[in-house]
Amino acid sequence: MKNPFFVYFLNLSLIGLLISCESKGSSSGDSASMVALIQLLQNGPGSYSACRNYSPAESNSVFVANQVLLAPANTGNGFRDSYCAANGIRGIDKFNGSLDVYTLDTTGPGATLILGWSGKKVLPVAGIDFIVYENPFFIGAQNNTNPFNQVFLEPIVVEVGNDQSNWCGWNPAYTNGNPNAFSEDPSVWSRFGGITPFVYNQESNPMTVASIYNTDVVHGGGGGDGFDLADANFGASGSGCTAPLVTNLQTNGFTYIKLTSAIVSMPSLPIPVGNGSPDIDGVIAKSISP
Repeated sequence: MKNPFFVYFLNLSLIGLLISCESKGSSSGDSASMVALIQLLQNGPGSYSACRNYSPAESNSVFVANQVLLAPANTGNGFRDSYCAANGIRGIDKFNGSLDVYTLDTTGPGATLILGWSGKKVLPVAGIDFIVYENPFFIGAQNNTNPFNQVFLEPIVVEVGNDQSNWCGWNPAYTNGNPNAFSEDPSVWSRFGGITPFVYNQESNPMTVASIYNTDVVHGGGGGDGFDLADANFGASGSGCTAPLVTNLQTNGFTYIKLTSAIVSMPSLPIPVGNGSPDIDGVIAKSISP
């Protein structure tokens, strides 16, 4: 979770910006978006969740994981409302993380979230099968002079399965030159979730299907972290991941997705506590069963 003092001061700044925009004659849509953003900022832990005002918007090839199966950290309030991870995708921009999120713990059972598609299976297709959206953002100049090699990130281990007991993953790898030092360079975090900023927003920036499934957010894509069941690394990690299960998942698809704070599932990694509580915006799949 991001620093609450940062959120507080950002809240004040946004209120000022809203007043300024109103005085300059901004559009009603811009004002509404700003008000919604301020509401999200105000709804921290311990208050009603503004996420409840939104629902998933699905279209051809964009299917939201709209079912929460397991969320031990859920309280139903603020950033601890697991519904925020199942109500659709709401990115802001490359330099600001989403606020429509559910926060995982840095220890214990609350570090895990299991989502589904209301009993339907995610089916394998060519290329990316699904995208995980956390709320990372680029650090530095908020324009194209930014080298886009430094991200505030909170790594997630991603696994899929059909029974909530046996899971297969993508063998995530941390390849920093100094394996004992934490790096904010996204290129050294391979096959994790929570690494790539995103701009896709189902209301304010719906995008084309091709753009959504182009995760190169720096060059016009929607961003987020994409996963492919046909990836050569799939099945090289996970609890209970057998060769027959890998074949089954790659052929017939999966029913559930498990997201776990990497600080918990891969404790040998040098992840600071401040980067250990991912904020889940949601997951979309390209194709699901009828």
